[in-house]
Amino acid sequence: MGIVDVAKSMRRSVLDRALPQRFVFHHVPKCGGTSVGRALRKRYLLSQATVTPESSFRAFETFTGRSDRERMLVDVLDLREQMLLYLMYEDVRCISLHVRFSKAAYETFRDRYRFVTILRDPVVRFVSHFNWSYGKVGVHGRIEEPLEEFLGTARARQMGSSYGEYFSGLPSDADFGSAEAVERATQNLAHFSVVGRLEDLDGFRTQLSDALGIRVRIGHENRGRAGSKSLRVDDLSPEIQDEIRRLCAPDIAVYQAAFG
Repeated sequence: MGIVDVAKSMRRSVLDRALPQRFVFHHVPKCGGTSVGRALRKRYLLSQATVTPESSFRAFETFTGRSDRERMLVDVLDLREQMLLYLMYEDVRCISLHVRFSKAAYETFRDRYRFVTILRDPVVRFVSHFNWSYGKVGVHGRIEEPLEEFLGTARARQMGSSYGEYFSGLPSDADFGSAEAVERATQNLAHFSVVGRLEDLDGFRTQLSDALGIRVRIGHENRGRAGSKSLRVDDLSPEIQDEIRRLCAPDIAVYQAAFG
C-alpha cells in the first residue's frame, strides 16, 4: 500500500470516528435552507459539499448550449441529481444542495445515508421566492414580471408545485401539480429521517439531534431584500392571496400531509 493509500485509509478512519452519520440535506428554495445547510456544513467541516444553484445552472447552460431558460430551470435538476450521486459515491458525509428526491440515490445509499429537509408554509414560501428572484438582472432564476402579471405564467404554476417537483421523483417533464406528484411526494417524504418546518426551528433542531447526533446553531442567511420591493402575504389584496393559494394548492396538499 502506497503512502497516498495509507493517508486515505487514515482519513476514512478519522471520519468514521468523528462523523459516522452520513446525510443529504435537500434544500428547497426559500425554506431557510441556506442557513440550515451552512450550519450543517460547519459541523461537518472535515467532509462536506454543496452544489450552488447559479454555478450548476451555468455549467448546464455551457454544456448543453441551450438558451430556453425557463425549461432549463427544471432540467438542470437532472445535473444536480447526478452530482449528488457522485458525492455519495465519494463518501462525502454532509451533502447540501438544491436537489430532487432521487430514487436511485435512496435505493443505493439508504443503509448509509439519512435524508433531511425543511419545508415552509407554501404561500409564504411562494411570496418569499418571488421577492428573492424579482428584478435580479443577470441571475439565472430571475423573475422579470411584476407579481400580478407573474401569477399568470407557467413559472408561477411551477413555483406553486415546488414540493411535487422536489420530492415526487417524477421525470423533469412531469406535471408536478398533478395528484400523482402530490401522492408520490408525500410517500417519498416518509423516507426522510427529518422533515422540519421553518416555523418550528426548535423542533427541527431536536429532530436533527435525534437523527444525526449533532447540535447546530441556525443563523439567518440569504434573507429576502428589505424595502419597497419586498412583499408580504398580509400586504396583498384578498384576490391576489386567493390566486396564490390556488397556484400553491399542490404544495399545500403535500405540506398538510407531511404535518397534519
